[in-house]
Amino acid sequence: MRAFVVLGLFIGLAAQSHVAGQSTPSSGASDQLHARAKTMIQRAADSATRLDFAGTYVHQHAKGIYSAKVRRGNSAEGRVTVIDALDGPARRTIRLNSQVRAYLPDQKQVRVYPGASVRLDFPHPPVYDFSRVTEHYQLRVSTGKRIAGRMTDRLEFVPHNQSRWSVHCWFDQETGLMLKTQTLDPSGAVLEEHSFSDLNFESSPQAIVLDAPFKDAGGWQRVTAPIQREPMPQSLKAYAGALGFHPLAVAKVKEPSSSFPHTQWLFTDGIALVSVFFIQDPKLNGQAGSTETTDLKGATAMIVGSKSGYHLTALGEVPIDTAKSLIATLPLPQQ
Repeated sequence: MRAFVVLGLFIGLAAQSHVAGQSTPSSGASDQLHARAKTMIQRAADSATRLDFAGTYVHQHAKGIYSAKVRRGNSAEGRVTVIDALDGPARRTIRLNSQVRAYLPDQKQVRVYPGASVRLDFPHPPVYDFSRVTEHYQLRVSTGKRIAGRMTDRLEFVPHNQSRWSVHCWFDQETGLMLKTQTLDPSGAVLEEHSFSDLNFESSPQAIVLDAPFKDAGGWQRVTAPIQREPMPQSLKAYAGALGFHPLAVAKVKEPSSSFPHTQWLFTDGIALVSVFFIQDPKLNGQAGSTETTDLKGATAMIVGSKSGYHLTALGEVPIDTAKSLIATLPLPQQ
C-alpha cells in the first residue's frame, strides 16, 4: 500500500486551484461572504507561489507528528519549494513546476516524479474548485489567533452533512499566506493539522542550491517514476459524481512488478481529494468484486477491494462511507 500513498501525493501532472465565482442566487450577506472567502483563497494561493519565505512546518496526523524546514525561493531551475525533514531518516523534497524530486541519502537515491504534484500541498490552500465548494460546505469567516507570531484571519468550511470533514484555515493578515489548516470530524475533534511553528519572509533571499546538503549526490541512483498523464476517458467525463465528487485527473503507472499498468483516477468535491487505483487481473475472471478491507487513519480513509476484474484501492480525505459510495458508482478504466 506504500506505493499507493506515494502515488497519491506525487501524481505526475499539474493542477491549479480553480476559483471561478458562483452565480447561485443568495442573500447579499451570503454573496459578500463568498466573495471575501474567494479573495482570501486567491490571495493565499498567490502568496504561496510568489513570496520568498523560510520556516518550520509541523504536520500532526494519525501516525504522530512530522516536522520539517520549508523554504520557498529561486533556484537555477526556477521557483522552488524545498522541504527538509527534521524527523526520521534525512530527506529533502524539491517541488518545481516541472517535477518533484526526493533526495534519499540513506538509499543513495534521487526519485523523480515528472510534472508538478496534483496535490495542493501546504501552505497552498486546499481548494481545487471554489465553484463546487459552496454546494457542499457552509463558509464562515472570523478573526483568527496568533500563529507563528503573526495575526490571522480564519476561514471555516463546514459541511452540510456528515459525508465530509470540516476544514479550518488561518491566513496571515499581512501577506495572506496560509499559516495553518485543520481537518475536523463532526464532533469537532482534530483529525489532522498542518501549521507553521515559525516563519520568516526573506527580504534579501539567496538562490537555493538544490543538492547542497548532499555533496556526493552526483553518484546516486536516479529513479524516475513511471507515471504518465492520460486524457480523461469519455465514461469518466460523463460521470455524474457520487456525493458531489467529480473527476480531477487521470494517470497510468507502469510498475516493473506488474504486467498491467495501474490506473489512477483523482476526484474532488472542491476541497477533499479521493484517489482510486485500478489494477486489471485476469485471475478475477470479471467477477463482480467485493470490499476486502477498510481503514481510517486520521482524516484519510482507505478501501481495498475488487470490482469486475480489477483490484482497486481508494484513498481519500473523507469518511469511510463516502469513499464506499464513490467507488460503488464508478465506471471501469478503458484498456
